[in-house]
Amino acid sequence: MKYFTITIAIFITCLTTYGQVEVNPNGKFFNYNGTRIYYEDTGSGEPLLLLHNFFNTADSWEPHVEVYSKQFRTIAVDMMGHGRSDIYNKDDSAFRHGEYAKMIFALLDSLKLDKVSGIGASSGGSTLLYLNVMQPDRFKSVITVGGHLYYSKHAREWIEQTGMDQFMEWAANYDTEKQEYLAETFWEMRKFSDGEPSFTPDMLNTIKAKWLVVNGDNDTPVPIQHALEMYQNIPNSRLWIVPNGGHLPHLVPEIQPEFLRISLEFLTGTWDRNN
Repeated sequence: MKYFTITIAIFITCLTTYGQVEVNPNGKFFNYNGTRIYYEDTGSGEPLLLLHNFFNTADSWEPHVEVYSKQFRTIAVDMMGHGRSDIYNKDDSAFRHGEYAKMIFALLDSLKLDKVSGIGASSGGSTLLYLNVMQPDRFKSVITVGGHLYYSKHAREWIEQTGMDQFMEWAANYDTEKQEYLAETFWEMRKFSDGEPSFTPDMLNTIKAKWLVVNGDNDTPVPIQHALEMYQNIPNSRLWIVPNGGHLPHLVPEIQPEFLRISLEFLTGTWDRNN
């Protein structure tokens, strides 16, 4: 119950200003098959892709971008149907991480970015798994936070128990069309038992990027088993289990400073030099 309360608080905190999300000065739009995808391009240096969790927007990375952009060129994206990005394929209520990965590749290609690093939270983390399995040579260093390899029975039961009314509340500050789309899309995820996503050990073993797996020890939607499987099967990986971190430890105010410090050490290669 304590974790669930924390989860609700994080979602409410992140969603309070989403009704009419403004385009920031560094915000731009990319056209993917007629769908406008919003992203923010900040700083200079090696590119760092930032992919937020479901129900969130690129704005959730604001404190991270403030730090990362001093050393990296950060590319923070609004997931399709979220924030300033258009809904993709309105007739299909299933969220497909693989399709989102194709959008990201198209965006990176348009920016002429051949080699990037990335951080992804929850669905953003699972999308990074797709990106790295599809093009293993494209990524240098990756951090996933609460990323899931598949929709386990536990996760599907959590979605069922949480319920459609809660998802509508989490999306309440979007316009009506996006609110209904996001709530229905998340509700549909309770039906996914395999295939979307579904990463086998053989697939994970093809990943070439350095990888940091981050998971809260009390992550209800994504059990710690996912983090362990990633760590065991991604060749060049490290594991950080965050005490009382919940599902999105990078957004917990008490944990965020430590996350920023550790993530920067990992991304800049400090860990490699200390080996």
